[in-house]
Amino acid sequence: MAEPAAPLQRSVFDKDPHGQLTEDQIQSILASPIELILPARVGVLPVLTANDWRGPSPDFGRSAIGVTPLVNGLRKTTSFSLVTQMMPIPSGALGMEALRETASRYRLRYLILYREVIAPSTRLNGWAFGYATGVGALFLPGRSYSAQGYIEASMFDVKTGILLFTTRRSIVASHDDNEWYEADKLGALVNSAITKFAPDLSADVLSDLAQYKRATEAEAAQRATTRVPAAAMLGALVAPLGSALEMTGRAN
Repeated sequence: MAEPAAPLQRSVFDKDPHGQLTEDQIQSILASPIELILPARVGVLPVLTANDWRGPSPDFGRSAIGVTPLVNGLRKTTSFSLVTQMMPIPSGALGMEALRETASRYRLRYLILYREVIAPSTRLNGWAFGYATGVGALFLPGRSYSAQGYIEASMFDVKTGILLFTTRRSIVASHDDNEWYEADKLGALVNSAITKFAPDLSADVLSDLAQYKRATEAEAAQRATTRVPAAAMLGALVAPLGSALEMTGRAN
């Protein structure tokens, strides 16, 4: 009877970001049992939008405002022995294998890659007709400020280089105000919306983690029940042969 497949013990992914897996490697990953070791040390790594498409430099003009409430929410579970914030990286600056080296410097078993993708916008609303008086532009809420997008968390297995799951929380926020300090008001609206929904994202992560754990247990049980009938079938085939040999021995 063949030995049961063992969980992956190391990454099989190419360290070149443009590398690709062979067919045998893909099949090996899919055939291996899922391993989830908890409690474990985890780091929250903000992935920032690059400021310039010509290079990987991040836009440090606005920090990932949702990291702190996300971390605070994750610290409420016993699944993680440690939850630490990590230095942000620009999107696309590092390959996934390079993230493993960064995590190893922190001695972390898992990473949570955190992203904020928000598109702020403004438009004139019905109150803008009052601007015709001139005085109305000073105080009438003639401009609508809005922000739409999502915040996202992906759990990354440092040991194997595999992404366990991704959870995403949609964000929609709006506010009517006057024309003054438009950029500041948009920034405040985005920050307020992210701060509001980041604790919900932490709850989503913990929910997905629990579901992932249940999946590992269910698949382990399924593998065990698959092996038991195979062993029973082999025993059923061997038993008559043993009896026949025993009878032959008695006859001799």
